[in-house]
Amino acid sequence: MGNVLAFVPPNYDVEYYDSTLKARQGFLELTTSEGERIPAFHVRCTEYGWRSEHIPRFTIIYSHGNAEDIGEREHLDYIEALACHIGADIFSYEYVGYSLSKLEGKTPSEDGCIRSIEAAWIYCTEELNIPSEQIVLYGLSIGSGPTVDLASRAKVEGSSQSPHDCAGVVLQSPIESGARAALGYYSSVAFYGLDIFRNYEKAGNIEAPVAILHGRDDTTVPVGNGMALYTMVKKPHPPLWLDGYGHNDLPTSICFEYVGRFIGILAANAFADVLASPDRACMGASLT
Repeated sequence: MGNVLAFVPPNYDVEYYDSTLKARQGFLELTTSEGERIPAFHVRCTEYGWRSEHIPRFTIIYSHGNAEDIGEREHLDYIEALACHIGADIFSYEYVGYSLSKLEGKTPSEDGCIRSIEAAWIYCTEELNIPSEQIVLYGLSIGSGPTVDLASRAKVEGSSQSPHDCAGVVLQSPIESGARAALGYYSSVAFYGLDIFRNYEKAGNIEAPVAILHGRDDTTVPVGNGMALYTMVKKPHPPLWLDGYGHNDLPTSICFEYVGRFIGILAANAFADVLASPDRACMGASLT
């Protein structure tokens, strides 16, 4: 449950990242509040169902799972495919101690992951000027830790916008906490001080709609973790519990469809807000 056991960053050399991550359009670097450099990958999708300047384009801040990093070809291809399928931009950031950060001698930790997603949030809201209402937070597996932490907070130092105002949250195969995922409910009591990413303490503070998908046969992070979080959030979206699937084999097409429908509902809500605005008669918004 300590950092060494919890985090499993892949091992690649700088030449690998030169040929994958750095070679892709959309590569950039962020700096955390502690001065750590982390890479990020920004996919700007041009395929949108909405055809009005008054309907927001959503940007997903994507927090990846354990034993992977954003420089892997599979991850880069997956993010591009997800963006094009659901019609949203995706900002995939790295954790301190993973990929290029690992090559600089940094070690992963819970605090490092939190600093990393904060850096992504600050960049998106302050540098790119994306309104918080147009941001969806997406956490996969251990990535649900920084995602839930950010979504549960009213303020991030360095940003004028509140994560409480984000459009929505997606949690795929999420953990209740590091201890509960690995050893079950009572381990988080016995080893409370060693437990990391205690999502069960924070999920109830998320103000945005939350969509959760999880494989029922997941032996890495049992589906009970996702089901428990579903009961904790204030605005649960209908969940997706997938029979016959585990942690790493959820069908891409089904995941994309579920997330796409969730994004569609968020977009419809935004459209309704446009229609309800006082100057709606001047907007001429349309949906094609």
